[in-house]
Amino acid sequence: MKDADVDSAGYKSVKALNRYDCRAATFSTIKRVYLDAEQNVIREERVVEPKVIEVTPGSVDERLFREVCQPPTASRLAQIAETAGEVAATQAAADGAEGSTPIDHEKGAEERKSIIPQIVKPLSLAERQAAVAARIEARERAAALRRVGGDHDGGAGADAEHKTHGAADGHAAADSHAAADGHTAAAPHAKPESHARADTTDRPAPQPQAREIESKPVRPTVVLARSDPQSGHRKSSASHASKDKPRAPAAPVAWSYEGAGAPDNWASLNPDFALCGHGRRQSPIDINDGIRVDLAPIQFDYRPSYFRIVDNGHTVQVSIGEGSSIRVMGRVYDLKQFHFHRPSEFRIDGRGYDMEVHLVHEDLDGRLAVVSVMLARGTAHPLVQTLWNNLPLERHSSYAPEVAIDANELLPEDRRYATFIGSLTTPPCTEGVLWMVMRQPVQLSSDQISIFSRLHPMNARPIQDMAGRLVKMSR
Repeated sequence: MKDADVDSAGYKSVKALNRYDCRAATFSTIKRVYLDAEQNVIREERVVEPKVIEVTPGSVDERLFREVCQPPTASRLAQIAETAGEVAATQAAADGAEGSTPIDHEKGAEERKSIIPQIVKPLSLAERQAAVAARIEARERAAALRRVGGDHDGGAGADAEHKTHGAADGHAAADSHAAADGHTAAAPHAKPESHARADTTDRPAPQPQAREIESKPVRPTVVLARSDPQSGHRKSSASHASKDKPRAPAAPVAWSYEGAGAPDNWASLNPDFALCGHGRRQSPIDINDGIRVDLAPIQFDYRPSYFRIVDNGHTVQVSIGEGSSIRVMGRVYDLKQFHFHRPSEFRIDGRGYDMEVHLVHEDLDGRLAVVSVMLARGTAHPLVQTLWNNLPLERHSSYAPEVAIDANELLPEDRRYATFIGSLTTPPCTEGVLWMVMRQPVQLSSDQISIFSRLHPMNARPIQDMAGRLVKMSR
């Protein structure tokens, strides 16, 4: 940070601890440390809800990602293979004490040596990192199956095998990831604050085939029947139980813009969405009764950047790299992403527009600032055309082309605006968002509007109550 800004910001530099997901090509900042000019720690800040940031191709992020997530060397793989062999030999020795086949240690050593070239030469990066873990799991599963085969009680053996498979299923379920979309979705940075060690603990290994081992046959299950004193017939207790089996709970309703998930129902869909129905500073609003004052201009510092585009099911969202920001009311907010709505969510003096774009910013303290630009029917917009040219073919599938865009092209020539405190216009409708709505619209062609309309015919939240809020407008 420049020396001139140190006094107002309260710190000289920031260091961050990031967690990398080498499988998904993402990272999250989990801790920030603020330092003064002499590198003394001023304060530490843990990120309560880390945001997943996608690595942008061709950026500094990608170079750091490759450094953190580089594959293990051949010597490291040899060490892992040796350790795996020792674990397997120990387990096999314990099984041998119970009457299993003696272990051929020389043969085992040869097998371990043969692992290394098989992993290094023909396998891909992900397969190389998973191969060693797969062999360890294969040996453990084989040992478990040998114990099942040696059990004289068939029913107990079946139960043990069931538990083995259940554990494997649970392990796979623990490796699944969930992703949220909306206003606060994280953007891929071009320059991360710092990097940390790669997090590879959630990388699932491929399920190996277990060796076929003979086991005692499992005793068949006998379904008992009971007689009905009323009719004299015998009824199967199993069929009777199936009739009394409770129905599976209904799937939760996802928020949307129509049907059961429409805006009027958002507050009842999830306790976290309560502000959508009971908040007092909700957005959007009709900007028609503000006070006209000499507002300080927004200082835009947008720079060309690579981008990643996705149709997240609610809108078309564009995440850009780090380096673009705004300064307003003495604070600096970094541009994270922008997305579109049709028709416009906000109205100016009662008038709505064909579309609207929201440029979402966030400062170091997690405060949000959104610049809204109205989009009116007119001439074609080159930046929007670039975005439409690179739309992914499927929803929830993102694409990062080797093309840079300049977000300055989304701003009107007249930078006068209206500002107020509102909320996100999508669940969870978080309040305390600084809104800046540009008064002059930017033009899009009819074809460009039609393309978005085919994807999202209507994705605008209705106008919300002003609830006595103050709106300031540029004179």
